[in-house]
Amino acid sequence: MHESLKIRLRAYWYKLNKPIAKILVNFLLKLPERSKLFGLPQGFYEVTEDWINDSGLNKVKLQENYKKIHFPHQIVRTEPGRLDKKAHWKFKQEYQRESPETFVVKIPNGRVLGQGGTIITPDDKVLADLSRIYSQSINDHPIFCQWKFPKLQCIDGTVAVLSAIAGEGYFHWMCDVLPRIELLRLNNIDLNTIDNFLVNLYQAPFHKETLKTLGIHQSKIIESVKFPHIKATQLVVPSLPGISGNIPKWACDFLRNTFLSGNQTKISDLPERIYISRTRTNNRKIINEAELVKFLIPYKFKTIFLESMSVAEQALLFSRAKFILAPHGAGLTNLVFCNSGTKVIEIFSPFYVNVCYYSLSNQVNLDYYYLLGEGKRPPEYVDPGLGRANILVNLDSLSNLFKLVGI
Repeated sequence: MHESLKIRLRAYWYKLNKPIAKILVNFLLKLPERSKLFGLPQGFYEVTEDWINDSGLNKVKLQENYKKIHFPHQIVRTEPGRLDKKAHWKFKQEYQRESPETFVVKIPNGRVLGQGGTIITPDDKVLADLSRIYSQSINDHPIFCQWKFPKLQCIDGTVAVLSAIAGEGYFHWMCDVLPRIELLRLNNIDLNTIDNFLVNLYQAPFHKETLKTLGIHQSKIIESVKFPHIKATQLVVPSLPGISGNIPKWACDFLRNTFLSGNQTKISDLPERIYISRTRTNNRKIINEAELVKFLIPYKFKTIFLESMSVAEQALLFSRAKFILAPHGAGLTNLVFCNSGTKVIEIFSPFYVNVCYYSLSNQVNLDYYYLLGEGKRPPEYVDPGLGRANILVNLDSLSNLFKLVGI
């Protein structure tokens, strides 16, 4: 185990300031494969390739068990359109970003912990690049502060791991979970040879619709929420498609080809200008939406409620739209289905700016703008993180932004 991690673990348990805690943690740190029963895995590998190199596989077996799909590459993005002279600092951080390599690895007797899909090798170590959390450091992973894991459930056969952090939600499901299926295909793995597919949840209509479209039968699906700690005869683990919130171009193409190709039914009354409402959600609502909707009437925007639509219907709607206005929310995942040059205005609370849809818009060549709602803006580089905050739109500012956009 890494010495820094040992020190951290001891500090965590010693803060209980009880002699028994010191004895217990020192005992646990010496147990082989201890995390099958207790917390505290033996440590971690920074990258899966390190485990492969340490596993003693011969060259032929190595090629069978580990295959790289995409190599790392640099993403360069254009600045967002806006009224402010300076862009919000969150956007500046994303002007350049390296997209990591992708791969598929097979792990005999591997384990998976939690809804986020933490991967544990047979030698009781976490694969850091397959077990990402929002924190940048694997040392901060909660698995290393966990006293006891859920009961281990053994599954005979091959399990493909698709679950990811927050993978039950629409954005992460579409951008983090489903592209892992494409990585399996790119590795020439016949999905029919997979006994089970592990996902975060299988409850929402979009979960069921998308997996059915991809040819995965519900009888093969297991949920992390019901199986929080499993060991399989063999895990097949595609890497995450990229850094969360930074969907790569190949994953955008995969979603478009899967859910848009062949979905070109001629519907003449689909609107070209749409406003995505969040009044049916519990957060990030537009406070003055009645006034906003009235303001939009001369501009011929149609108010849309995505909650009642299938994924196929949402894909078609966004593919026909030329102007899209929306508060920040998962519905903007469907920007992936837009045509190049579609104009997008995303509205944020000044207390929560998340630039994942700016990143997505750049990948599919959209004309992206944003508007901050009313309220005292935090100092630069201060992120209040109030993701549920409702938004008050200044209609004069929106009118000026419309002029800039050319609406």
